[in-house]
Amino acid sequence: MNIAERLAALRARLKELGVDGFWMPRTDEHGSEYLPPHAERVAWLTGFTGSAGVVFVLPGTAAVLSDGRYTVQLERELDPALFERGNSVETPPSTWLSRRVEAGMRIGYDPRLVRKPEKAAMAKKLDAAGAELVALDANPIDLIWTDRPARPAEPVTAHPVAYAGEEAEAKTERMGTAVGKAGADQLLITAPESIAWLLNIRGADVPFNPLPLGFALLGSDGHVRLFTDRAKLAGLDFGNRVAVEPYEAFEPALAELGARGLRLLADPAYSAVGFADRFAKAGGKLVEGEDPIPLARAIKNPTEVKGAFAAQQRDGAAMSRFLCWLSTEAVAAGVDEVAAAGRLRAIRAEDPLFRGLSFETISAYGPNAAQPHYRTTAETNLKLTPGNVYLVDSGGQYLDGTTDVTRTIGLGTVAEAIRVQFTLVLKGMIAVSEAVFPEGTTGAQLDTLARLALWRHGHDFDHGTGHGVGSYLCVHEGPARISKGQSSVKLQPGMILSDEPGHYVAGSHGIRTENLLVVEPAPTPEGGERKLLRFATLTLAPIDRRLIVPELLNGEEREWLDRYHARVLAEIGPLVDERTRTWLAEACQPL
Repeated sequence: MNIAERLAALRARLKELGVDGFWMPRTDEHGSEYLPPHAERVAWLTGFTGSAGVVFVLPGTAAVLSDGRYTVQLERELDPALFERGNSVETPPSTWLSRRVEAGMRIGYDPRLVRKPEKAAMAKKLDAAGAELVALDANPIDLIWTDRPARPAEPVTAHPVAYAGEEAEAKTERMGTAVGKAGADQLLITAPESIAWLLNIRGADVPFNPLPLGFALLGSDGHVRLFTDRAKLAGLDFGNRVAVEPYEAFEPALAELGARGLRLLADPAYSAVGFADRFAKAGGKLVEGEDPIPLARAIKNPTEVKGAFAAQQRDGAAMSRFLCWLSTEAVAAGVDEVAAAGRLRAIRAEDPLFRGLSFETISAYGPNAAQPHYRTTAETNLKLTPGNVYLVDSGGQYLDGTTDVTRTIGLGTVAEAIRVQFTLVLKGMIAVSEAVFPEGTTGAQLDTLARLALWRHGHDFDHGTGHGVGSYLCVHEGPARISKGQSSVKLQPGMILSDEPGHYVAGSHGIRTENLLVVEPAPTPEGGERKLLRFATLTLAPIDRRLIVPELLNGEEREWLDRYHARVLAEIGPLVDERTRTWLAEACQPL
């Protein structure tokens, strides 16, 4: 079936199910951002391959909404005759749908893909419009996707405590105690990254993320019921603290616990509403509260922090080798975006601890760089030619850490306006890097620092300034972040976040500079009364000095840049070949 046929088949199936429309966010039953092939329902139905989006299908219209990162991609990938396109930040999904439904309409949704706050917002808007939200027993796309791939079943491996820094038994006991303190008997765990962290295991079911698909229930006594495909666990011995059950047994297990009248801690921010409803309808008592695992996972222990520094140092050596090649050979050799990304991956893969990329490399020249989450295709692949900038956003998964770095490189002579914008972005990145803030500060309170210089020149960027990063886990990790949106998560020592302001001009170019930072204690000045925190920079790779307009930097910013480059040269220089070291010495000269 082509896209039009799939859309028609879905509308026919919705009619059979007794609903007038369908609402579906782009995720899976585990709340994932990166999806295995069998869960790429949005891409299969619409052709849109971005990592965030919402689909609506009504009798007379259909639409895909996403945020500002994907405006250009929506235009490129969607057939305008079949799908409207929209910005989910400017027009929230619930608002979009409520403006198009008619009184009496029934809108179906898959309760295994929707969280309670999303459902509540949608139900409120539809109710005001006289329409009804209807939970479906099965996802209607699954019913018409005849060649849908099977659920992956890649082998699961143990993650050694030498990298994890804490035994799994200690984690399950610590988290189980937190479950009991919350007044619950069991914790509902649907996120594979939480299971991987809790049990010190890693897998390969999800692209770019070392995750095994599964569900889990953690008892207040520290015992775990793990629901996954048994064949994946060959050779692993969890002891008697973990009981392994089939993946398909998870929902029946929820009903069984509910029938026993147990208390289940379910965090509405992390687990889909359908699982909690299954438990509650069986007679169980829901305890809505904070899942203790995401915050514990985000606060890296000393072993994980040490591993992050080590991984970033080796990754910085790989990036420096790549940037040397890019600056001295690539343009003359007629290299394109695909070849450049391949070269960087090959360099990283020489590391014995390398286990793959942490996300698909964004290798973007000129106008393609104006798409913050650009994906190179055969149709869009451009050669790297003089006169514009090349943006590369990439990262690696290593046994001792996860990396994510962005550099924007000038090729040949670049317009002065681009250099000005590059410098404004750099000022924002430095401002966050240098921030000192009291305990209790959230990322939302720091976000303005990244934007002030851009705002003064009438610019901004439509994505967050920073996301959490896992420890050989997901490159996008909650709950901490740096963004405009409200966040109640306080930054704490051990948290690793990205710092990546940018600026994008459609049809022309894009700029982003990104380092990873780790939160650490800062000394309180004499006379001060507050305990303070600051960031330590993890990422080590030169920033293109040729793109900087020096007079736009103040003295403190210049000092920061010179200190940073001196550190890059000192730490990376001994790790690279002589040719790269010579190039690096020039690239890291004081401004």
